[in-house]
Amino acid sequence: MTLSRVAGLRGAAVVWALVLLAAAATGWFLNSATFSDAVAFAHAARVAFSPGWGSTYADPWLQAGPLELLVCLLGTTLGVTARGAPIALNVIGAVAVLAVSAHLFGRRWKEVAFIGGGAIALGIISDMWEWGHPSELFIALVWLLAARAARDDRALLAGCLLGLSAGFETWGLLGAAVLFLLPRFRGTVAAGLVAVVTAAAFYAPFALAGDFHMFQLRWAVVGGVPAYLFGEGTTFSWTMRLGEAVVVVGFGSALALSMRGRVAAAIWLVPALTSVCRLLLDPVRYGYYWDTSLILLLIGVAPWLAAPRVVAAQLAAVLRRAPAPALVD
Repeated sequence: MTLSRVAGLRGAAVVWALVLLAAAATGWFLNSATFSDAVAFAHAARVAFSPGWGSTYADPWLQAGPLELLVCLLGTTLGVTARGAPIALNVIGAVAVLAVSAHLFGRRWKEVAFIGGGAIALGIISDMWEWGHPSELFIALVWLLAARAARDDRALLAGCLLGLSAGFETWGLLGAAVLFLLPRFRGTVAAGLVAVVTAAAFYAPFALAGDFHMFQLRWAVVGGVPAYLFGEGTTFSWTMRLGEAVVVVGFGSALALSMRGRVAAAIWLVPALTSVCRLLLDPVRYGYYWDTSLILLLIGVAPWLAAPRVVAAQLAAVLRRAPAPALVD
């Protein structure tokens, strides 16, 4: 084993230890349950594993997907106590961020450090418990992996990952735009079908059980473009959500097509900007909604922060209209 490899492994170990320690600290100090839905989601997960599982989605309020319920159940179970649950859930979020970052950057521990540290500093990790919606983080990470698979012409994997993101919350399917990073339209269609089938597999058992009311929820418009179009306080239905989805996916798809095969940063820019478009069109405004865009942008700019000289060289190459290597593989 070379000295550089040893140094890389040692650096990665230190980064993991510090980020996980910081994540645990956020759970210890920022453990208010005032706005957290994690406990309610964990309870719904217990219902899903009980003989009465068919009534899991009897209350329209529950918009969390089965995977999000499972993450919250895991956090509250590993945490054992009410004080330990925030620590466990935040650490789970940190592990997910570090694992995906390590998958992307390998032994380049500086990038992983910037991403992990940034996720702590921006409150992305603490939001895991504070708001109790792990989906904002997990969907972003899965979208990024799906975009990477699409870029590499792995249609089946891209479709499965996109469908997996919908298992956290149904809006994960808005990431369908990343499938247009596939080099051929036939692959995009095939991946889309795989994504729909995968997503349906998470919800079909509950829907077939007959006590499924997820799509009966109505939201009160409090901001964004819907407030300008319909006025604050008006009702926003699931039918209107479908209209929102068409616009968001249309925007993201056009962006992906314009970047496909030409912009290396497309694998994080497309999902990040698709998420921003979703926020602008959403009738409800919560701070944690930004976590999806923030973690994607953080992953995208981490190489610039870790290697400013390389960025300067790339910028010079662009100015000379010469090809430059991608920072994120």
